[in-house]
Amino acid sequence: MSKMVGKAFETQRRLNFQLGIPRDVEIDGFSDFIFMSRSGRPMMPSSVNFILLDIVKTYNQEERERAKRERRKPEEMPHIYAHILRYTACTRMAEPNLDIKVVQYVMGHANICVTMDVYNHVTDEERIVREIAKLYEVQGM
Repeated sequence: MSKMVGKAFETQRRLNFQLGIPRDVEIDGFSDFIFMSRSGRPMMPSSVNFILLDIVKTYNQEERERAKRERRKPEEMPHIYAHILRYTACTRMAEPNLDIKVVQYVMGHANICVTMDVYNHVTDEERIVREIAKLYEVQGM
C-alpha cells in the first residue's frame, strides 16, 4: 500500500470516529474495517457501486458542461464498479512480477489456478520478451 493510500485510510478512520460510527463489528474474525455504513456495518460492494456511480455521473455532467463551453466533444468516464477496482489492483500487483503466491494470498483465492487464469495474462507478453532476451544472453548473441 502506498503512503498516500495509508494516509487516506487514516483520514477515513478519523472521519468515522468523528461521525460516531461504531467500530466494534467483527465478521469471520476480521474487525476494524475502514469503509463503514452509518449503522457501523462494513460497506457492501453494492454500496460502493452506488458511490462510484454517483462520482462518475457527477464527473461526466461537469465534463459535458466544460466540453460545451470549450466547443469540443466530451470525454466521459465509463462506469466503474467495485469488482473492476479489485481486478485492477490484482493486475497492478501482477505487472511488476510480484510472486504470484503473494497475489493469490492478497486476493483471497483458494486455488492458484484462479489467480493464474484470471490475472496472469497481464505479464505473459512481458515474460516472453524477458525470457527470449535471456536466451540470447546465454547463447552470447
